[in-house]
Parts: sequence; C-alpha cells; structure tokens
Amino acid sequence: MKKFQAILAAVLISMVAVGSGFAHQGQMKFMFQFPDGLTPELDGDMSDWDIVGDVYKIQGESMFNQFGAPLDLGDFNAWLVWGYNTTENKAYYGAWLADDALNDTEKWSTTTDWDHTGGIFRGFDQGDEFETRWASSQAQRYDLAGPIFSSSGYYTRIIDGSKAWAGQPPYLEWGGAFLRGDVNTFEPAEMFTEIALTPYDDIHPDGADASVEHTFAEGQIVGIEVNWGDKDADPGAYDDAYWSGFGGVGASKDADQFGDYLLAPVEADLPTAVETSTWGQIKSSF
Repeated sequence: MKKFQAILAAVLISMVAVGSGFAHQGQMKFMFQFPDGLTPELDGDMSDWDIVGDVYKIQGESMFNQFGAPLDLGDFNAWLVWGYNTTENKAYYGAWLADDALNDTEKWSTTTDWDHTGGIFRGFDQGDEFETRWASSQAQRYDLAGPIFSSSGYYTRIIDGSKAWAGQPPYLEWGGAFLRGDVNTFEPAEMFTEIALTPYDDIHPDGADASVEHTFAEGQIVGIEVNWGDKDADPGAYDDAYWSGFGGVGASKDADQFGDYLLAPVEADLPTAVETSTWGQIKSSF
C-alpha cells in the first residue's frame, strides 16, 4: 500500500508540474515499462504486446482527424502503444491498423521530444548549414511504413536526410506483418508494426559517437505525437483524413504541439495481472 501511495504522489506531482509549465497537447498518456526479458521480439507477432493493458493504448475511436471529418471505424481503425525498457534504454512502439484501402504512400509519422524541451525542431528558415546540423536533432520526426515498402524507398526513416543513420538499424529496428489483405489492392487490409529505437536528445549528422543519447528513467515526462495520413481517394494527398494521437497541428516541426507521456513503473505480477495492477488503479483514479 505504501508503494501505491508513493507512486500516486509522484504521478500527481508530475501532473501538476506539467499542467503549470510544460504541458503540450491533450490529456497525458502513459508509456508502458517493459521488464527485462519481456521486450518485444520485433518479428511482427502481436502476442509480445498482450501484457500491455488498454490503459496504455491510444484507440482509433479516440484519435483526432485534423481535417475534421467524422470517424468511420470501417474506413480506419487502430490502436497504438509506446513503451520503454531502462536496461536496453530503448523506446518501443507498437501499432495495429485496419484500413479499407492501404497504399504505399501511407505510413505512421511519429515525432519525439525525449527531454521535453519543446520548440521548433525543423524548418528553421536559417539556411542550409543550420538546417543540416539542427533539423530533427533535439526533437525528431520518424516515418514508419513497414511492413509497407514506401513508394519513397524506405521501411523506416528519420527526417531529415543528414540524420539518416538514426532511422536505420541498429538505432531504429522494426518488425511487422500483414494480418489481412495487402498494400495497393484497394481492398480492406490489416497490419501490425513494431519498432525499437534509441532515444536521443541531440542527433548529430556525424553519427552516434557525436550525438547525445537520452537516458530513460521511471517517472520522466516525454513529448510524443503520432499521425497516420489516410489517402484512400488520392495517394498523393491527405484527402480522406489525417489521424493523430493528440491532435497537435504542426507537430511535424513544432515540439510544443506534441502530447505528454509519463514513463510508468513496472506493472505488478506480469505477465498475467496487468488489468488489475497498481498502475492501472492509478490511471483509473484520475
């Protein structure tokens, strides 16, 4: 009981701090802590994520369409989860998606601000040299197409090109599978994507040795946004919908438009009791 009260107090303090000075978009969400030995295998098998309770998931019905059209779960549906592991110091992302027509221009775009400092992180309009050094450096945008091979020539990548190394193995690794249908058939399809990435507070064009890795710790607050552009009618334009986890407009270059994730403690009694764990009780109390 004392541990429950201590964690609850820490969460309340964190939420007050975020609300007073550092809040981004929407309601705070929670980043699942994968214990050692239970991190995802990145093989496209969704069962590795069964230990993650719904409290950690952004569900399709709660996502924001930045174009304002109503949600039709027959047209688009999804759930997505962010997690982390302190021993490996990796962030994990898992997303199930169902779409009435998948094409190879569609992908998840996720933006990350691990040190939660906010601000513009690309598109500075201060010249090519400045952009080369600082675009996607102190916050990042990753495009995650796998298991689709994007028409732009990638499964995963980081924007911008001078930081390309950070969007490839071993710094970003992925797994995925089509669960139903396929890409470019304009028939209903389902797919699952999972990634592991190394978090950075400063990504340098010269590589990992010149960069500053972020170190995860329980109780931290980080900034994240996730988007899916649904391009059913025209693969060249977001004419159907642009779904996002928090609804931050302009999150592709402005970290102030991200949402907040609190890095959760390890759940009690994994892998069988996640639904009734301490952390689930904390979340339900808000």
